[in-house]
Amino acid sequence: MNLDGITLHCITNELKDILKGGQISKIYQLDNRSLYFRVFNDTGVHHLIMTLDDSPRLYVARQMPPTPDVPTGLCMFLRKYYENGRIASISQLHMDRLIEIAVDVLDTSGQLATRKIHVELMGKYSNVIFTEDGVIIEALIKTRKDKQALRTIFPKEPYDFPPNFMRMNPFDFSAEELAAMMETGTDEPLGKWMLKRFNGMSTVVLDELAVRSGLDKNALVQDLSPADKFSWCRCIERLGQELDGVSGAFVYTVKGKEIIFPLELQSLSAYPRRRFSSIEEYLDDYQAASKGSLNGEQEDMQKRVAKLIEKQKKKIKRISSELKETDKMDTYKLYGDLLMIYAYEKHDHEKSVTVANLLSEQQEPITIPLDPAYSMTDNANRYYKRYTKMRNRKQKSAELIAENEQHLQYLYSLEYALDNIGSKAEIVDIKAEMRQMGLISSTSKDKMKREFSQQILTADAGGIPIWVGRNNRQNDFLTQKKAHPYDLWFHIKNQPGSHVILACHNVTPTDEQIEMAAQMAAYYSKARGTSKAEVDCALVRNVKKPAHAAPGFVVFENQTTYVVEPKDWSK
Repeated sequence: MNLDGITLHCITNELKDILKGGQISKIYQLDNRSLYFRVFNDTGVHHLIMTLDDSPRLYVARQMPPTPDVPTGLCMFLRKYYENGRIASISQLHMDRLIEIAVDVLDTSGQLATRKIHVELMGKYSNVIFTEDGVIIEALIKTRKDKQALRTIFPKEPYDFPPNFMRMNPFDFSAEELAAMMETGTDEPLGKWMLKRFNGMSTVVLDELAVRSGLDKNALVQDLSPADKFSWCRCIERLGQELDGVSGAFVYTVKGKEIIFPLELQSLSAYPRRRFSSIEEYLDDYQAASKGSLNGEQEDMQKRVAKLIEKQKKKIKRISSELKETDKMDTYKLYGDLLMIYAYEKHDHEKSVTVANLLSEQQEPITIPLDPAYSMTDNANRYYKRYTKMRNRKQKSAELIAENEQHLQYLYSLEYALDNIGSKAEIVDIKAEMRQMGLISSTSKDKMKREFSQQILTADAGGIPIWVGRNNRQNDFLTQKKAHPYDLWFHIKNQPGSHVILACHNVTPTDEQIEMAAQMAAYYSKARGTSKAEVDCALVRNVKKPAHAAPGFVVFENQTTYVVEPKDWSK
């Protein structure tokens, strides 16, 4: 998703209308790259989110996102310096990708002070910087000036605008004034000439200007006639006039990538598009569609589990490669036996010996490598040791592969649960489970949180409740404690998914009720996106949890397999 200077200009106008005169009533740091401000004004409560993830953006969400239980140091600082402050102004500077929010607050002496929030949405250099009287007091991402960082962003340092900030706003000039500027820098391509001098320019904008003017953006400025230059500049002027007072946005899908712009684009007319009444509406929908978590704990756990899965795969691959080496085990034993048979022959200090294979029917000749430093008997014993080592490795490796495959399946189930978190309480459950399994360490902050929250998803199947576990701890709770031995247990076949219970021990369920529970089990699994899925069903009494098994892992017998369409009956 792109947010160029022009799109950000329209976002700024929307934010002005939504947050005008708003008071900041609550601040949270959602993760190390995201902040949340709850703003209250005469139109209601608004949820302002600043995030610097893969698509940096600033928007107002419909709902308050999940927030950490324990505030960070930065969060406490911002609450002290910005909470209860009133938003005085929101402005975009020079049509650049920089929004400045001025907040009026009362300082410790009771005097009115204006503190600013600089939201810089510039790709990998994005940041949120907090200043007072031109001096940095805090920043979401701190840097020291070096080869990677072009400026110092640190408390008590003066705030410097980003490089190239002083480029001009092209819509501040008439077509004639722009054409006059094009008399300089004539040895540059047209598109590059625009990018060097003006903010708000992007590949999307340059492509649109090229289509409207009929000129090539890669043509050298010196090769353009005065009429061509004026035609190009006239298109810029008209584009600025069209943007004046525009609201909403068009979202084009180009090769799987979404491009957002306030106006209809002739250059993208061949691609499918959607219309949004406001850019804020799209940005909120984008957050939901991308399933990007705004909870730092969830993101950290997802990254940790992904790394553990990759590590586990490499471990299994290494054990499998070691297991392949055991193919030579029988050869080593044969070498040892033949060397013991021919031990009476003197072949000391030789690198190999060729003997008849008396242990086969054909008695074909076979060449056995030797270590010249050892006798025939010693070489035979060395081959016996290799055989014994390989035999033990083969036995142990088979056990290790089975054990590590089981742990990998557990990590997959954990990954599934993290990808489908529906509430903050589920994060609490999964984090407690990860601490229990030793995947994350406990801290003093964790002790301040609840260890387990039994908020079980429930649906109704014609008077019989269906219970769905949303993570491994809930799965264990449902199957091992909550369910009756003669309830029915459902689980997707051979894939990560939820344990689903049809609480039918006191009645005989109909085929439709069983199908509903099976559909729920298919829906709450990795098979959700398929048209048909296989679901195993067994009595709860036939579902057992082995001793010392990982959370959520069970074995079962006497099951029936149903083929159903994934469907969520809880909604």
